[in-house]
Amino acid sequence: MQTLEIIVPDNKTRLVKEFLKELGVTIKVKRKSNVPNAETIAAMEELKAGKGTHFKNVEELFKAI
Repeated sequence: MQTLEIIVPDNKTRLVKEFLKELGVTIKVKRKSNVPNAETIAAMEELKAGKGTHFKNVEELFKAI
């Protein structure tokens, strides 16, 4: 048995899965869940730049929400 990793565009995933299933290939979907999205990256950069709000404790945080 061999393992082959294929990176497929989102709009072609269904087609590739159907093709591989037709060939009798076992399919295991591996998602990139550890890659932050653009909004998360922007928030991290903002914090690195020293921006953001600091709280002394959890109670202050919840009062601000």
